[in-house]
Amino acid sequence: MKKRLFTDINIKRIDKFLDKHLDSAQNLKDGVPPFSSVEISINGACNRRCFFCPRVDKEGYPNILDSLNMTLFDELVNDLVSINFKGRIAFSGFCEPLLTKNLNEYIFKIKENLNKTTIEIVSNGDPLLAKNGKNRLMSLYKAGLDTIKISLYDGPHQIEMFDNIKKDLNLSDDQYITRKRYLGPDESFGITISNRAGSVNIKNDKFELKSLKEPLKQPCYYPFYKVLIDHNGDVLMCSNDWKKEKSMGNLSKGSLLTIWSNKKFTKLRKKLMNSDRNHKPCNVCDVNGLLNGKKSFNRWKSYLTT
Repeated sequence: MKKRLFTDINIKRIDKFLDKHLDSAQNLKDGVPPFSSVEISINGACNRRCFFCPRVDKEGYPNILDSLNMTLFDELVNDLVSINFKGRIAFSGFCEPLLTKNLNEYIFKIKENLNKTTIEIVSNGDPLLAKNGKNRLMSLYKAGLDTIKISLYDGPHQIEMFDNIKKDLNLSDDQYITRKRYLGPDESFGITISNRAGSVNIKNDKFELKSLKEPLKQPCYYPFYKVLIDHNGDVLMCSNDWKKEKSMGNLSKGSLLTIWSNKKFTKLRKKLMNSDRNHKPCNVCDVNGLLNGKKSFNRWKSYLTT
């Protein structure tokens, strides 16, 4: 297993938010513990091919500009309204969210119906440098966006460009966060680096990423606090499942709440709860799944063992 070289400072911020949400969130139907974070991979494309990202493989990850069906999205919002969801909704996942031109419509629908949620975008920022980039970002905030996290991949020269956008729009540090992703391999490129469930292969003089030959013998908290929805409506077991090997269901065939508590998802959690990662894609994954979500894990553990 690789040496841990860098841990994103946002991990602590996110964990505090998740814990705060869980403290006030009620269990779902039949006592099922709730999720605190919904991540939406709103489309199937990215304008970059970073060498430490699975999308460096053009054949394996072609650009698909289709976005999540709006009817399915409306049903998703209704599900979240039914449980009075006040957690985190992030447009991130396996894509560049700003490639979805009507992203403001999705954000507006969330905020109009769930005004106590926190809405985030994780972006490489490139679309913001277009002629209408600043106006578009302002429209996202007007629709209800709370925070955008921009990953700077090219070098320190990007700092001034993106700081100017922040100043011009008079955005606070909480609304607009830039992250230095251009660091060297000794700082794992400024990323809490992983093999993305066996989807990344990198070797340098500081670390190596590849599929594990033997699964880790430790729990993973991801499926206990977070759910990822792909652009085709699939609900995946983990945001690191870039190969999309473990779908728990699809929004076209069942509600998010039903999928979150179904037998397939519950069986998976029981395995991870017992440090059993000997199943796809967890068997080849080196992700440290203990950085966020411990309180959610414990809540599920209590539910499944009582």
